[in-house]
Amino acid sequence: MDSTIMDYQLNFKSIFWRVEKLYPDRTIVSRVLDETKTFTYATFANRVRRLASLLYSEELAGKPVASIAWNTYRHLELYFAVPLTGGVLHTVNVRFHPNEVDYVIDQLHDSSAFVDQDVYETVKPKVRTFLLNPEYDKLVDSMRPVKGFPDVDERKGAVSCFTSGTTGKPKGVVYSHRSVFIHSLALLSNDVLGISGKDVVLDVVPMFHISGWDIPFASLMTGAKLVLPGVRPRAKELVDLIKGEGVTVAAGAPTVWIDVMNYVQKEKEDLGRLRTAVMGGAEPPRGLMREMRKLGIRILHAWGMTETEAIATVNGKDDLDQLSKQGYPIPAFEIALLDTEGRELPWDGRTVGELAVRGAFVTGKYYGREESFTWFRTGDVATIDQDGNVKIVDRMKDLIKSGGEWISSVDLENAIMSFPKVLEAVVIGVPDPKWGERPVALVVAKEKTSQEEIVQYLQGLNSFPKWWLPDRIIFVDSIPKTSTGKLDKKTVREDVKKFLQNP
Repeated sequence: MDSTIMDYQLNFKSIFWRVEKLYPDRTIVSRVLDETKTFTYATFANRVRRLASLLYSEELAGKPVASIAWNTYRHLELYFAVPLTGGVLHTVNVRFHPNEVDYVIDQLHDSSAFVDQDVYETVKPKVRTFLLNPEYDKLVDSMRPVKGFPDVDERKGAVSCFTSGTTGKPKGVVYSHRSVFIHSLALLSNDVLGISGKDVVLDVVPMFHISGWDIPFASLMTGAKLVLPGVRPRAKELVDLIKGEGVTVAAGAPTVWIDVMNYVQKEKEDLGRLRTAVMGGAEPPRGLMREMRKLGIRILHAWGMTETEAIATVNGKDDLDQLSKQGYPIPAFEIALLDTEGRELPWDGRTVGELAVRGAFVTGKYYGREESFTWFRTGDVATIDQDGNVKIVDRMKDLIKSGGEWISSVDLENAIMSFPKVLEAVVIGVPDPKWGERPVALVVAKEKTSQEEIVQYLQGLNSFPKWWLPDRIIFVDSIPKTSTGKLDKKTVREDVKKFLQNP
């Protein structure tokens, strides 16, 4: 029997309708350099209509358009205007090498690029470029608002993002109107992020990477006050926004929260009304979660990747031992644990395999490539317990094989970072003539310590066999990060190799 439900498109037009019609007086706060601007949803919607008019007048509507920009109101306007007029907004990583920028723009055949003024000199894309600055604002404001938008097919592309290229050239994923709508809607569930119209949401996750985890769309869907931190926000600026704007929910990589909490403790600050901190991209260190708990902040540990349109599992348990897990799948998302032959493995919390995923917002194939996926194999080594909670053991490429046995770099990193004198740590495997590989750690210290003291601390935990302990600990001022705040192990490996050659 066929359905009798009307054919309603789950597209950006349906999100925009809510923004404009239901919440005109709600606000968006955007930091732009050292200035903070506040707009009502109504003002934002009017500017989106004017920007759409600009796209039509410049014959860019319906075409792929690149953005190379931070989390600002100008970027948010592009996020709506481009898909609303039938095009795909290609969000380009602001920290890509210029050659990578040219590569991904060429791959997606972008017609133009809208670029933040502060990054233009670095990237200089080889397509028609609009600089996002005050003159651009005047140009948008001079346009006459469009009256209507096409009802774009929900399965058409809306936003595109390329992987960070840590294992070869970046690979493109195009998210549909439908996938963005469903994923954003899922984030509103109390069992996921629980964003509501009563919240003030700060999204520190870069909008140039997986749409800031779709948190801006979810926030506007429900009328929440949205706070955008702008260009290269530092810990002080984030704390000022959290307190000054009354932020209740904030999202960012653990490295962001490490910097924030270090600032809070050093300056004897607090985090105002913040009640929920969402962390993803890496397992949050236990010490960080413990210190945030002391401030009455609930931790949500989320996992996802470019290929899953960001958040795909979430964990909000109270027990810190359980909170180290990446959590259970959010609605419209499925998981499996596979062996090397593709056979499903048991969910017993002990059996280790490769995490595979599928769902309404999981890529079916990379842009421009023939291979398609029924299940997407993530490259993450994991266990799944009987309740469906995922525990990432490591990335397959980051496991350290020593004497024929595996060492988890993630477990070692988190153990080292639980030592009170340590701020950050990263562990990699280096070639060893006897054992194949041995672990080496890079450590940023909070206060003076030594390799011997850290090793003694690890031994005292009684969590690892002796042969797991790092052969060498190198103390550094900072650890390289990717554009999304993850520890950049590719760069770390190169740095350690040079250091060991020329100590």
